[in-house]
Amino acid sequence: MKNILVTTDLSDGSVQAFAPAKEIAQALNGTIMLLAIVEDPAQAAFTYAMDFPVYPDIKIHQQMIAKVKEDLAALAAKHFAGTKVETIVSEAVGSVAIEVCEIAKKKAVSMIVMSTHGRSGLKRILVGSVTERVIRESDCPVLVVPFRE
Repeated sequence: MKNILVTTDLSDGSVQAFAPAKEIAQALNGTIMLLAIVEDPAQAAFTYAMDFPVYPDIKIHQQMIAKVKEDLAALAAKHFAGTKVETIVSEAVGSVAIEVCEIAKKKAVSMIVMSTHGRSGLKRILVGSVTERVIRESDCPVLVVPFRE
């Protein structure tokens, strides 16, 4: 196992997948590829049924990408010290889950590690589950770390 793709949305819940991923990477002398995906604002508004229009502004978008890169680098330094790590920020035009799977193919990863968010009921139905779709669509094994409060 050379490359292990670890996904994060920069939330506390997604950080729960970091420790198991680091342990696997260190045991196998692998590389962590820490991935954050920035959703297209218009697509996110549609997906999450927001009641306000979203107008793309290139300056705001660039600031958002820069902030995500900064936050991702900080997470990598904090949680993956002593491990080979590469940070990746990707912009998804469509499905985040499909973007994760496509990056996994392009980077020839051996495993994807991700956490759940612990949503259930109506929230899960309305928002869907990125993790569930990655499990269905991925060509490589997916390790799912359950969300714990």
